Amino acid sequence: MLSNSNRVESNPMLPPKQANIAISPLAPRHRRSTFIATELRRLISTGQLNPGDQLPTEAMLCQQFGVSRTTLREAIQMLRTSGLLEVTPGRGSFVRTPDLSQLMADLAMAAPGLRGNLTDLAHMRCLIQRDLLARLAKVPAQQRGELHRFTLNRHANAADNAQTETAWHLHMARLSGCMLGHLLLQTLIAFESNNRATRFENPDEIMRTIQVQMRINAALVDGDFALADRVLTNYLNPAHSNGATPTQTQAA
Repeated sequence: MLSNSNRVESNPMLPPKQANIAISPLAPRHRRSTFIATELRRLISTGQLNPGDQLPTEAMLCQQFGVSRTTLREAIQMLRTSGLLEVTPGRGSFVRTPDLSQLMADLAMAAPGLRGNLTDLAHMRCLIQRDLLARLAKVPAQQRGELHRFTLNRHANAADNAQTETAWHLHMARLSGCMLGHLLLQTLIAFESNNRATRFENPDEIMRTIQVQMRINAALVDGDFALADRVLTNYLNPAHSNGATPTQTQAA
């Protein structure tokens, strides 16, 4: 995890690590710069781009997305404003550790459009929860073991399991000691309220979640934070969810 300054440290004697990323096809109905910003945000939230990684060059990104430099720079500026990228003249654009204060400001502005948009909610949750998960490294293993108390019950009703799964996420946030992160997560989960109970009406989704909880909880107790991060990221990724189909980002 990076320092509180959120600045990317690099060795000027070594070439920066340039990310190798797979980009989704551009959807014509989206405003191009917004689509590119959303796609790069997805790559960051799912761990395909990590703090310190350098984005491909402008020329490469323009070619991959099929857009002009002006359109690409609009997208980069969106992520720079959100605190997800740091742009260094002459060197390029680098991924930063998420700035939770900036994410809170973004959430306040985007709240009306986020309700019901499961894809954007999931990506924002990924950014926040991966940061909170990294903070658990400073928490004693015995306290991390408390998360076992929040495992779903396959015999419980959907509403009770939804409440238990929420409590599991929020207890993870409380253990991290980051109150701002806890507040952000609580707000985002509330936006998902219409979808959460219906998810756990599906017995397969209940079993999948129980298996995910067991793997993450065990990894955290063992101190294997890389494994916990991978499992949590995959679980929160809407592309791998067995729940409702995520609402697509609307055209700007």
